Amino acid sequence: MIVLTLLLSMGLTLFLVSRKVNMGLSLAIGAVLLALLNGKNFQYLIQLILRTFGEYTTLTLALTIALITILGNLMEKYMLLDRMIEVLERMLRSAKATILLAPAIIGTLLVTGGALMSCPVVGSLGKRLELPGDKMASINLIFRHALYFVFPLSTTILLATQLGGFSVWDFIKLQLPMALVMYVAGYFLYLKGRPDPQIEAMPWGDYFKSMMLFLYYGSPILISLLGVVAFQLSFHVSLVFGILISIGIHLIDERKDPKYHVEESLWMTLYKGIKPSMIVVILGIMIFKNVVNDLDGIYVYLNSLLEKGIPMELIIFIACAAISFPLGSTQPGIAILFPMILPLAPDYHTKLLYAMFVYTTSFMFYYISPIHLCQVLTLEYFQVKLKDLYRNYIYILPATYGAMILVYFLAK
Repeated sequence: MIVLTLLLSMGLTLFLVSRKVNMGLSLAIGAVLLALLNGKNFQYLIQLILRTFGEYTTLTLALTIALITILGNLMEKYMLLDRMIEVLERMLRSAKATILLAPAIIGTLLVTGGALMSCPVVGSLGKRLELPGDKMASINLIFRHALYFVFPLSTTILLATQLGGFSVWDFIKLQLPMALVMYVAGYFLYLKGRPDPQIEAMPWGDYFKSMMLFLYYGSPILISLLGVVAFQLSFHVSLVFGILISIGIHLIDERKDPKYHVEESLWMTLYKGIKPSMIVVILGIMIFKNVVNDLDGIYVYLNSLLEKGIPMELIIFIACAAISFPLGSTQPGIAILFPMILPLAPDYHTKLLYAMFVYTTSFMFYYISPIHLCQVLTLEYFQVKLKDLYRNYIYILPATYGAMILVYFLAK
């Protein structure tokens, strides 16, 4: 019965998402159905929703996501990332190195469909490197998404660590090999052997100035990370400093050069940076998580599968495929499976390994999904067919997933 109700709940969620209903709202509605089918009443649901909205984890996660999107909007509006990349190419004196790093740097904005923002940069550099369109599309996607395994301000990593109740740094250390494999394999598959246009060398003095400019324009992100790493600040507190630094840089820019003047008010820019749809996603995920946590039958059923000899890894793989591929997103896989799978871990280390397995498997099925928005937009921009993109993934994605399998069994 618990399996049937879970399948019905997930089916309703998938249907609503396919009808363009917000993913968080879809998950919340699916959670309501799951609760009602398992004998819960409306009073329970009201109490659960109020409890969820009042939880410290829910509030801080929603606030952190809101601040991240505000910071991203400020850095885009004030052209800080554009100038970072411009300075970066001068420093590196290599179009190949810049095309590798640019999608990742722009990817720190964490905007839905944000791969489109790096397409012009990759396109410009790719033409100079004489790359075909399918290779440019692959570079734009691979070098952007490899960051999502290790970037501590990634909304998906923050969600995973909050739901899992483990250290973000422990999780990132475990996932570092996957990011490295994607970057290294991407370089050898798409860039190695390409002639790199010569860029005139800079005197050491100019190089030092360029490095300072790179740190200056990137300081909102760097300070946001430094506050967490060096001073043990909460992410939402550290992000406030990053936002204030973005505003400060813009005020200095406006005084120096009128071209950096922005017509809209600061308050309007801050307001436009808030993405309510992303907040709703977080709330929906937390509601679903709490409903699942309250249904003991799910854990009993999973334990019965394990007692029958069905490997946990196979259960995770099939469940991630069923959830993340049709939804074209990593987050629902984490939201649905973390509350089911992680409580079965006998210790903290095993919990981390299960989390990594769910995260990476969900990521892989999301990445190749035909409704993956970044992929759709990139294909459209470079006028490339999906089958050409899949052909470029033949080696790199299995290598990345293989790295996860290796880490999982070596560390188990």
